[in-house]
This record gives sequence, structure tokens and C-alpha cells, in this order.
Amino acid sequence: MKINYHFSCKNPASQFIQIEIKLCAVDSDQVILQMPSWRPGRYQLADYAQNVRFFQIKDFANNPVAFEKVSKNQWKFLAKNEQDYLISYEYYAAKMDAGSCWVDESQIYLNFVNCCLEVLNFPDLNYELSFDLNPQFTIATTLTPKEVNKFSTSNFQELADSSFLASQNLTRWEYLIDKVHFNCWFNGEIHFSKEEFLEQFQRFTQRQIEDFGEFPESQYHFIFQLLPYPHYHGVEHKKGTVITFGPAESLTDPSQMEELLGVSSHELYHAWNVCRIRPTELLPYDFSKETYTNAGWMLEGITTYMGDLYLLKSGVYSLETYLKHLEKIINREAQNFGWKNYTILESSMDLWLDGYQAGIPDRKVNIYSHGALICLCLDIMLMRRNGCSLADVMKAAWEKFGKRNKGYSQRTFWSIFLEKALDESEFKLFYEKFIAGKEDLLEKVKALTPLLGLELISDPKINPLASKAGILTSNGKITKIHPESAAYKTLMIGDEISFSLSEKSVELEAKRSTGQLIRTTFGFSDQEFFPSYTLKRNEETDLRTKWMN
Repeated sequence: MKINYHFSCKNPASQFIQIEIKLCAVDSDQVILQMPSWRPGRYQLADYAQNVRFFQIKDFANNPVAFEKVSKNQWKFLAKNEQDYLISYEYYAAKMDAGSCWVDESQIYLNFVNCCLEVLNFPDLNYELSFDLNPQFTIATTLTPKEVNKFSTSNFQELADSSFLASQNLTRWEYLIDKVHFNCWFNGEIHFSKEEFLEQFQRFTQRQIEDFGEFPESQYHFIFQLLPYPHYHGVEHKKGTVITFGPAESLTDPSQMEELLGVSSHELYHAWNVCRIRPTELLPYDFSKETYTNAGWMLEGITTYMGDLYLLKSGVYSLETYLKHLEKIINREAQNFGWKNYTILESSMDLWLDGYQAGIPDRKVNIYSHGALICLCLDIMLMRRNGCSLADVMKAAWEKFGKRNKGYSQRTFWSIFLEKALDESEFKLFYEKFIAGKEDLLEKVKALTPLLGLELISDPKINPLASKAGILTSNGKITKIHPESAAYKTLMIGDEISFSLSEKSVELEAKRSTGQLIRTTFGFSDQEFFPSYTLKRNEETDLRTKWMN
């Protein structure tokens, strides 16, 4: 049996792509077709079948074939042995981010996990793909090329992990490290130096490869959608990454380029961690339904921490720049008390529920930022007494799990930390308190960062309304109230406020969405509610030297 996909776009302005699947010499009496309900890298239901219309099945004599839709994303039909069938449908490609699909007059951009049907009966068959394209288009893709506009994958798992961009405005830059060919594709306006950009990418790429000992592919593709409006998103794949960033012209600003470098290093690190070093429940991916995991701090916390750290280790970030980004993570965590209610393991399980939304106040922790601070602590602990680092743990995880295509459990992954530890009890206690438990992680960060010659200090003068009255605002509206502040008993999230500050109090007028007007005065508390943290550099320590190198 053969599976051939064909893609065309008859009217780009409509943003519908036409997809045809030829099933040749079907050797089963029933065929089951399934559209993925989610994609790797975002553990949240997306239900891509909602973007499908005009679904039909015919035999090769052009006769309609009866089919049944058995669930929101699954179809089945009865087949005759060794017969050929044509499945066709249209997919609405109108979402521009790093994990979706978009078509217009200038490009066809696809993440195949969004728009392709899996033939469930035949999980190990090759998928052949062909495209009708504007002859002026250039192609950037992680697919394996066969002929002009023709590609293949070994199975649906590989297809779902692949991206495709055909555009008349593509620019390609390249660099080589240890015989691995790295491609940087840009769709959009480029407002930065080629030489400086490639030098920075070579640095952090080289440093990551050195610590893992090898790169898993012979070729890798950074595919950048440089957009005219604000945007920031990246999605990992085994053979590449797609990154959407905008506005493109903002990349003349060094601080914006830092953000692009940050997401790029993060996604490259995923080539090992998540794409290959993966928990058992995600190996292979089951796209039919939610796949629950408590491994969020390993999947995204480690990657968030290590992605930024390699920019420091490689010299792309100065220590000052690195600390500025670490401060952002710390201050984000200082405003969230979800750790009092949900552990990071529980928060990971609930990714499918509300993991990518703010959710109700202080229900959960963020697996990215909270996980990154867990990893900072573990890294310092490993270096302090054990003569190794988190990088050594991850190399061991690569050898034990990723390289062997073997999934891990929370226990088997954590066992690597215990193997590296001279004092297991220290790590076991940390796990009980901060991973499986609900202790205040920032207090541990404060205790450990001095070993790096750093001091975490707060300044209530930065935002006295937040630190002294316990009120956070955005655009004149309350976004959060500290549960231990006097304001918590009077004001509500969403209240539109105006206020005046004195040395010891705040006079405040709040207008509620219901029309109610509240006037009140709060005396400043001695307690600091939402501290604004900075990392002060003290005298350099031997541990900081090791950590940076």
C-alpha cells in the first residue's frame, strides 16, 4: 500500500489549501483516518479538524465512497482489497504562529500536524508528498527531498514533526559545525548583520553540541517568519524549528535581538530535550487525545534554563545581559503564589486544562519560569559539592534515553541526579520540598545565588503600589491583588483605578465594571507584597567561573 499527499492552493486569498490523499493498493477491508487533536510542543487540545471542509472520498473511477465520521477528528470507510482511493478536503490555513498554517499570495506555510490525516491502520508506511507551487517560490522544509516539489517521510510521526515554507521572499544563510549543516531561512525583511548573526548562532550551537557530545542530525533548519507586527513564538522539531518574530524592524534594537537569540537557543536545545529525550507517555505521540505527563519541569523548565545559559556560556550574552533575563523570570515568579496550591508536577498534569492561559489567580505554577528556577537551584547544588553540572545530567539523559529512543519516568530521570550527587539526601529533600512539594522556591534561590557571587535584592521604591499596597495594574486596571493585603478585601481584579501616593498610604478610586464606584485609603504595610527583584553582582567566585564556562 502507498500513501501519497498532494497540496495545492487554487485561491490564496481564500486561505484554503486543497489536500488530496491517494491510497494505492489498499490491503485492508477498513480504513481509519484521523486528524491530530494537538501538536508536539503545546500540550493543549487544538482540534484541527475544525479547519476542515468539503471532505469526500472517491474511488479511482471517480465514484463516491460512503464513509462515517466516528468522532470529531476521525473518519472511516469500507475498502475493497487492492483498490485505490482518493480522499480530498480543504484546510483553512489562516493562523500565523510557529506551530500553525498560513497561505496567501506570497507564501504557503504548513505545519503538517495541523492539516494532515493519519492513516491509523498503517502506522509504519511512508508518506509521499507533492506540491503545486509558484515556480518563483523557494522552499524551506525539514522534509526529505526526492524530486522537484516532491518529498517523503518514513511514517506519520515524522510527518507530524515536519514544517514547510514556500515563498518568493526567502533568504538563506548557512553555517557548518562538526560536519553538521545549519540553515537559517528568513521570510520577511532582514534588519541585522549577516556576519554578526551567524557568529552568534555558531557560538551557542557549538557550545550545546560540545556538552552533548554530538548533534542528532546531519542537517538542521532554523525557519524564521519575520513579521511586520509584534509577535514571539517558537516550536521545536527534530530537524529544525520555526520561529515567528516581529516587528522585523525592531531587530535593529539589541534588546529585541536578545529575545530572538533566546528563543533560537531554546528551540535548538529542544533538538535533544523533548524531541528525543522524552517521557514514556510521549513516546510515540498519541495525537488522538490528551497525553498527560508530570514531566513539565524537565520538558520546558530545563530547556528554558539551559537555552539562556548557553548564550552566557558561549559569550553571546554578557553576564549583565544574562542576569537581566534571569531577573525577568524571577520577577514573574514573585507575582505568582500558585506554588502554595499546586506543585509543578500537578501543574504539568493540568497543561491540558489551562496551562497556557493565566487561569484563576494563584492556582498553579508556570512550568517554564518556575521550572527554570528549579533548574538554576539544581545546577548550583550539583556544582557546589559534586563537581558536575546540569549539563552533565542532560548528557547522561541523552545517552540513557534520547539516543536509545527510550522513554523516561519521573523516577528514572531523577535517578540521574541522585547518581551524580555525593549527598543524595540533599537532592531528595529538594525534590520533596520544591518539585513534589509546595515550599517557597524563591527563598531557595536567595540562599543559593550568593554561591555565584550574586545577591537577590528587592527595592520597594520601584513600584510602591505593588510592594506596599499589594496591587498590580496594567493600563489602569487591576490585574492582581496580594491575598494578604488590605486591598484583597475591598478591590477586585478588573477594577479601573486612579490613585495618589503619599509616604505612608495610597488614596484610591476604583470603578467596577458594574458601575460601582469605590473610594478608599490604604496604609502602607511593613510587609513587602510584590517585591521587584534585581540581581546584584558581588565579587566573582570560583563557582561562578565554572558556571559561566
